[in-house]
This record gives sequence, structure tokens and C-alpha cells, in this order.
Amino acid sequence: MKDTCLAASMRKAIEFMEDTQLASGEVPVLMTTDPEMRRGCVADPSVFPTAVILTVLADVPAAAGIAERARAFLLGEMDGDGLWKHWTRDHPYHCTLPPDLDDSACASTALLSSGEVPDNRQILLANRRGDGLFLTWVIPRLRWTTRRHRMIMLRQLRHLPVLVQFFRLTSARRGDVDAVVNANCLFYLQDFVGREHVVRYLVSIIVEGREAASDKWYDNPFVVRYFIARAIATAAPERCVHLVAPLTNVDPMSALDIALAIGAARLCGAAVPPAWIARLVELQIASGAWPIAAVYHGGRRWAGRGFDPPHPNTPHWGSEQMTTAFCIAALWFVCGEV
Repeated sequence: MKDTCLAASMRKAIEFMEDTQLASGEVPVLMTTDPEMRRGCVADPSVFPTAVILTVLADVPAAAGIAERARAFLLGEMDGDGLWKHWTRDHPYHCTLPPDLDDSACASTALLSSGEVPDNRQILLANRRGDGLFLTWVIPRLRWTTRRHRMIMLRQLRHLPVLVQFFRLTSARRGDVDAVVNANCLFYLQDFVGREHVVRYLVSIIVEGREAASDKWYDNPFVVRYFIARAIATAAPERCVHLVAPLTNVDPMSALDIALAIGAARLCGAAVPPAWIARLVELQIASGAWPIAAVYHGGRRWAGRGFDPPHPNTPHWGSEQMTTAFCIAALWFVCGEV
């Protein structure tokens, strides 16, 4: 397929992203209990989608305007400690959540290019368990960590009843260690003491084919592969050789999965089958977007040797904008022009 065709596809997609980005800079995300996201979708103002989209489009020059507005949004959602929660400040459930490392790592990475990243590196590094893996939630714990980290935890004791309810009523648990969360922390921090523990953990998930059972909030293997590949390619590129075969011996079907498969393969230096690229272009719709698909959901409970299926009422999040951002990045990997 000629690069001019791919460039035209990307230009149309970027126009869609620019036209639908909210005045606040937030990139819209929808929520529904339908895993296929075909019914019941409602707007659900959240930090994570905008943070992820900004990191995904970081290398696409034509997306600079989108990025500038998105950075302003993220800065407005940051708390005084340089951390973020999933829902925005004006969301009715914002106060029910503790800060988490997934949102905080992605938002921090998104701000790196502009030099506006907060001084939160040591906070994230202190939020690890004994084996060096990152804990998802920044909450009070009976552990001796850094002074600043302890102060953050102590301040949260004022909201202890809310935290107790959060962990009682949701799939979240105080000791959650999730693969994508660790991948996003590695992608942000890159070089730190104990990094090899995280790298080995993430590489083993791909090599052993454990993607679907490695993270409470992400059950799509293509999503898990993409985030892990991105982190390893940046922080430990010499380990990418172990990921090439698992990343290319797949058969993606949806636009989201194809885009993620292309991105993961290219990040690790693997060849992309031309059929993937052609199929991705074919799936673009008239608006310039690609179809909505769920990127993450509200969690699964651990049941001994694996996760239970998500409860029927579990929320799923995604949007045409999220899918489209991954597709733009995938085509950029291929032809590099807009």
C-alpha cells in the first residue's frame, strides 16, 4: 500500500481527533457494561484515556495541537503530590478513589516532552512491594518507605471510611500488582534500582502467554502486549528479541487489536504483515475514526489460580478517539508522514 494512502488516512483521523477533543483538552471516553460497547454507552470524564492518547501520539508531529490541549487538561487534574486518579475532579465519584500508579505514570509520561512533569518519581518508586514490583494503589500501608510517601499515606487516613468502602465494594484490593500498571511505571521511570525485577516479570508474561491473566483491569491480550512491548522497547531494548515471536504470531481482527499488534511489533523491531496494514485502512469509517472498542474495564476478582470473568455489571471504557489514536500511531510506525 502506498505511503500517500496511509498519510491521507492519518490526516483524516487527526482531523477527527481535533474536531472531537473537548474544550478542556480532555479526549472523550465512554463507559458501558456491554463488553462490545454497542449499547448503553455514556460519557465518563476520566484522566487515563487522555494520558494514554497523549503518550501514544507523542511522536506524531501533526498531533501537536491535540497534545498541547491535552497537557493543559492533565495539569489541571494533578493533585498536590503530583499524582492522579482515574476520574476527573468534577466527576461525582472522584472522591471515592485513591490515587493510582497507572494514571499517575501515564500522565507523567505524557508531560515529559514539555518539561512539566511533577516531582513524583520517588513516590512511585516507594510504592513497591518487597519483590520490587509496583503496587497499583497509593494508600496507607504498614511499611517503612520514604518520608514524602509516608506523608501522602497519612493524609489519606482522613478518608479511611471511603477507602474501606472502595476496597470492599469493587474488584480492587490493597495488594494489587498488575502487569500493565508495572509496564506503564517502567515506561515512565525507565532506569531505577530494581528495574530488572520488573523487566523479568513483564517479559515472562509475554513469553509464557499469560497476558489474559496478568492484569485485573485489562483482559484483552493485545492491549497487554502493546503496553509491555512499549515499556521493554524503551527501558530494556536488548530484551525485545524474546518478544518478537509471541508478538507476531497472532491474528488480530478488530481495528483496535490490529493497531496494537502493529505498534507492539514495530516497537520491538519486528516486521509487520502487509495484510494488517491494509485491513486497518479498510476499517476506517467515514468520519475519519476507527470503531469503538473496550480498552480496559472495572476489574476482575482473583480466584486462586486465575481471575474470575468480569461481573455482568462491570463497566468497560473505550471510545472511537482511543481506538483512533492507536491506529494513527500504528500507521505512523509504518510510513512516518502526515
